[in-house]
Amino acid sequence: MKFEPATILLACAAAWATVACPLALADATDTSDMSVNDIANLSVDTVPAAAAITPIRANELQEAALPLGSHKGLADRSAKLLAELEARGTRLDTMYRFGALVTRNGMLPPVITEARDAVEATSDQIRTADSMYRIVVPSRFITVAPSWRDYLFVGLRIKAQTDQVPFSAVLPKTAAEREYWKEQVMLGYAQGEALADQILQTNFNRLNRDYTGMLRYSELLNKGMVSEPSIAVAPQVVSGDRSHINVGDTLYRVTDHGGFVTDPNRWQASVAPADASPSTPPALQPQPPSQGGSP
Repeated sequence: MKFEPATILLACAAAWATVACPLALADATDTSDMSVNDIANLSVDTVPAAAAITPIRANELQEAALPLGSHKGLADRSAKLLAELEARGTRLDTMYRFGALVTRNGMLPPVITEARDAVEATSDQIRTADSMYRIVVPSRFITVAPSWRDYLFVGLRIKAQTDQVPFSAVLPKTAAEREYWKEQVMLGYAQGEALADQILQTNFNRLNRDYTGMLRYSELLNKGMVSEPSIAVAPQVVSGDRSHINVGDTLYRVTDHGGFVTDPNRWQASVAPADASPSTPPALQPQPPSQGGSP
């Protein structure tokens, strides 16, 4: 049987296509959103940088670039947020006065949450309540009253994290790799900034919950709906041993953290009018400070 040269060339081209085309398409970008003109104009310069890099190499670059950008974004955004908070310091000191809530025994009041029109349901029963109160943080002894800084600064980096420069083998070498590296660094940077905003939002929510919950405790205490903690005092003239002594030593110990009074006959009528709202501080805007930098 005799084969024409053209037939042999076509057969070889078909065989090459079945092997090489899947490999070529594996690295190609998705054409589902492209027009026919976009497809006709495809070239090495038009495909994304990642398409010109092997998947293994792209993963190496991503694992090194993303954390570097994320740590820098978190540090830069945290520094900006902390500066804006300090600029509002006088206002925040006025709004959140924890020192005024400390009891005469040196205890910080419990945090009480309130749910209005609460509903609890199971498969065979349902329970409704006009108000549901819960102690989420018990009272505790403190030596220094907390401030808004103890809440809002949690999780925000005061100093930038020091990252070691990656090994040269991990750094980009070609133009395509440099472009992909830059994309991943900027992506991580944006993620770090978003994380700082999320941390501050969570901190604000916790600050408002605790401060309002302590004020709610004072309100319920005046109504007789909650009892005060019981403190036992054990004074001693001198305590210690041969290596150290404490003169005028006094031990304070909580014997009962108090709790809700479940007998409504022991409750007292509120002095405030029926339509008066609880004495809660004006809520600070829960959104993170604007990027404009003005307080």
